[in-house]
Amino acid sequence: MLTRRRNQVADLFDTAEAVPDPSARSRGKRRYRAARRAVFASMILAPLNVLGLILMFSVVLNGVGATGPGTAQIQATQTGRTQAERSLEQWLANDESVFASAEITSWDGTSNIEDIEATEQDIGYQLMTHDFTLRTSDGVYYRAAVRTAYSPSKGVKVLSNPTVTPLPPSAAADWEPTEPTNGWGTSSASASATDAISSWAQALATSPNDLKLVTRDEDPAHVYSTLTSVDVASVSILQSSSPVSDNAEMDTSTVVATVSVELTAANAEDGGGDASTTVQYDVLVRGADTAAPYVTAWGPTGSGTGLADYENAVSLDGDVDDTATGSSDASDGGGETAEPGPTTEGEG
Repeated sequence: MLTRRRNQVADLFDTAEAVPDPSARSRGKRRYRAARRAVFASMILAPLNVLGLILMFSVVLNGVGATGPGTAQIQATQTGRTQAERSLEQWLANDESVFASAEITSWDGTSNIEDIEATEQDIGYQLMTHDFTLRTSDGVYYRAAVRTAYSPSKGVKVLSNPTVTPLPPSAAADWEPTEPTNGWGTSSASASATDAISSWAQALATSPNDLKLVTRDEDPAHVYSTLTSVDVASVSILQSSSPVSDNAEMDTSTVVATVSVELTAANAEDGGGDASTTVQYDVLVRGADTAAPYVTAWGPTGSGTGLADYENAVSLDGDVDDTATGSSDASDGGGETAEPGPTTEGEG
């Protein structure tokens, strides 16, 4: 009996053996390495996440505490200032008030700010106290506090009548604080420097042109303002100082002096009386070691060591010169000022 011979192709499949796949082994190794990296990353990131959560809760808790009822720090929150001031004025204007003759001299900011969270029954709002200073007709000062509430949807509401308390006592009479003198040493103003300061004071109460002339400001764009309706009766120098270098050498060409200026009414000779007022300034004197020193800047007492040449000038374009440029050297006696440089506005 004849038998059919099997197909050779089928025999090949029947006798085939599985061959290992190198790529499958490499994929397993890659999965292992990725898992190991993930474990290491989680071990590093987990503590960082915990630390971040701790810091976040700390910031939140500190923020809540800053607005709690115990907060008394003065802030400049304008919200509700108008309503609080109007309420205080109406309270003072009451004829039956013992403070009827008092007046508001200043608004001193807000204190005791507290945020009230919204509930199911009420909206959220902010409580704050507006602080004012009062002065009576007898010259006595008081602190007045007005409590208000504010909500964006409801506006501002004054919650109560003002609270009036006396101001803290002033400093002890035997306390004599002094201005810092780092980098400066006590010096004496020469006779020519004294004359220059007197000329400046007279010009300050005369005309802007005279004032610009005595400062030797040659910038045509600079203008000055002067006191009006007063005359200068006398000028005295209270103290003066000059800069000292690191090697302890004093630059006597520059002097900062605190001066006292006595002012009288311009019509005093016409029956205006003998009333006078004394004011004080710090002035910056350049060329103080020459025969022709001149004042270049002035300001309130205590500002002398920070004054800059011609900082009191205002430019015709409306810009205030924060720091004068091209000012003269301390002892050149010339007072020349560099002309403004060309601008690049409009250039391509």
